[in-house]
Amino acid sequence: MKIVAIGDSITEGYPFSNQESWVEHLAQAVKCQVLNEGICGDFTGGMRTRFQRDVIEHTPTHVIILGGANDAYEKIHLASVSANFKAMEECCRQNKITPIFGLPTPSLLLEEEEILIKYRNWLQSYATEKGIISVDFYTPFMDRLIAGQGARLFVDEVHPSIEGYNLMGEVAVQSLEQSTLSYLF
Repeated sequence: MKIVAIGDSITEGYPFSNQESWVEHLAQAVKCQVLNEGICGDFTGGMRTRFQRDVIEHTPTHVIILGGANDAYEKIHLASVSANFKAMEECCRQNKITPIFGLPTPSLLLEEEEILIKYRNWLQSYATEKGIISVDFYTPFMDRLIAGQGARLFVDEVHPSIEGYNLMGEVAVQSLEQSTLSYLF
């Protein structure tokens, strides 16, 4: 068993090190190797381009795909972002890797968040349609934002704080424990 997490700065753990990322939190909880292939500033198109090198060549059994924050910031249309996710999912299927979609955390930038909502809705719908496991990073963040705890979860309008990354790690662990992957724990 091996899991690769591919994504942008929010997977990488920016502005901290990989050791503070949600991926490291997950790695500490599971009984298998977990690799962090998050790259700060990456788009879903970049993830798609490097998928062979950063995912397939590691021969994982599972990959968690989390992206979209940079795409939303640059106002990239849903059609392009969804095509990138579909291509990565298809590459997983061709290589007998189980894909897992991450639903992006909220952005405190209203214009970006409006675009991220479209991405999340599509991801959730597509995951349901295709039977893809998803990790909902969004809802627990929103619950805490509504409770007035937003300042504790972010270091800026987009990137999680240490507490935010810990929350993401807890969510990833809980989601995978409740899925068909419960044997990893």
